[in-house]
Amino acid sequence: MLGRWDRSSKRLVGENPDHFIQWLFPEAQYQGVPKPKTTTMEPREIEADNLFQILLFGVLCLVHIEFQSYYDATMAQRMWDYNTLSTLTYDLPTDSFVVYLRPCKVPEPFYKKEFPSGKQIHHFWFTVIKLWELSIEEIKQTGLVGIFPLMVLAKDGKRPEVVEDIIQHVEASKNASSRELLALTYVLASMVFENATDRHWLKRRFSVLHDALRDAWAYQEIMQEGWDEGNKEGIKEGLQQGRQEELQKELQAQRLTLLEIVQYRFPTVEALAQKTAEAINDTAVLRRLIVTISIAQTEHDVRHALLAIEQNVQ
Repeated sequence: MLGRWDRSSKRLVGENPDHFIQWLFPEAQYQGVPKPKTTTMEPREIEADNLFQILLFGVLCLVHIEFQSYYDATMAQRMWDYNTLSTLTYDLPTDSFVVYLRPCKVPEPFYKKEFPSGKQIHHFWFTVIKLWELSIEEIKQTGLVGIFPLMVLAKDGKRPEVVEDIIQHVEASKNASSRELLALTYVLASMVFENATDRHWLKRRFSVLHDALRDAWAYQEIMQEGWDEGNKEGIKEGLQQGRQEELQKELQAQRLTLLEIVQYRFPTVEALAQKTAEAINDTAVLRRLIVTISIAQTEHDVRHALLAIEQNVQ
């Protein structure tokens, strides 16, 4: 199951892939998403939401964009695998990019493969973009509103004024996917805003846009996640409450059993037995006490057992 970071980033590039291509290759022409294929050398299918066709200097090429939100020591080999697979599958040159969404350790942007003799047989390079090192202005100056939601992940981007700036530019752009871009801005901001005051502002600001966003898939997903999370918490609390009620019923039944035995065999210690039983909240302890009193021979033994347990539960 995709996490929110992966799901949101893929949705973002899917809304305006031409904007991402213009960002990475200003001189290229976006040609769309290549038709999914499989190769006889590799049974797995190329992921269409990561691969895009472009025309660069008159040459048809592929661009592979991967989003990453955490450190992965195998990232370079993964990129090499994917690049090689797409190149072989489509017989087109492929350039690969990793966009890191949040601060983490980043492996070197190349992969080398050597023969046992030491001869280098592969040396693959890819491009790494660390969003937290980009300035807000660097993203804004592109004029590509399709990538503007990434501003909240840029340097000094975790601020209400940055979100407000994104909202104003997206609304003014009349972009066909404006609603989705606003909803994705909300998603990304909600994952990085740490200050309680900023979080409160974010919820209040987007509640104003509720009517405009309610049909956006991202906003619906946020609402559904909130609903599901609420249901999960409710179910969890309900189960805990149910278990607690069952425990109390069992404890009460064992306390009554204990007192009935004491009343029948050693009535003079009934008050002590009741006090001790009420202090015990462990069914296993109560069961052992019931057995002890059931086989006790003298009142002294019973009193000693009750006092010993009373000291332990205090």
